[in-house]
Amino acid sequence: MKDRELKNLESLMNPRPGDYWHEMFCPYFIIVDVDKETESYTVLSCMGGPDSYNRKEEPCARVDNRDGTWQFDYAKSMKVNHAWIERAVTYGNIDGFVADVVQSEKTELIVQGWRDWRQKELRSKIRDLEAEWEQFTGWKYLKEEV
Repeated sequence: MKDRELKNLESLMNPRPGDYWHEMFCPYFIIVDVDKETESYTVLSCMGGPDSYNRKEEPCARVDNRDGTWQFDYAKSMKVNHAWIERAVTYGNIDGFVADVVQSEKTELIVQGWRDWRQKELRSKIRDLEAEWEQFTGWKYLKEEV
């Protein structure tokens, strides 16, 4: 078994943040978060959206910058399970991988960028809920009995 195939198999068996799956420079997805408790993975996928034949129901996080470059839209992350990952990167009828995995400093920066964006999004939701809670209850601070 080649080094590339071993790396693919290892990443398929133990997906982790920063795993970037691609086929000959064509991006598939990157894993940005792993929830071991629910056995789910948050990915930024480039396979879905209106331009994809068989994955139209999944959001496509790829954004074309119209200058020959592209980036990810962090708001289009989605939760998937291990079966989704396996179906996306392996052939259906024969052994082997249709895509390869890489991990690099750049993929780590993408993961950190998504984490920063997610933290800001969650904090914004918390502020909105705090304001709604204060308006509803008339309380500035949460009472311990509640």
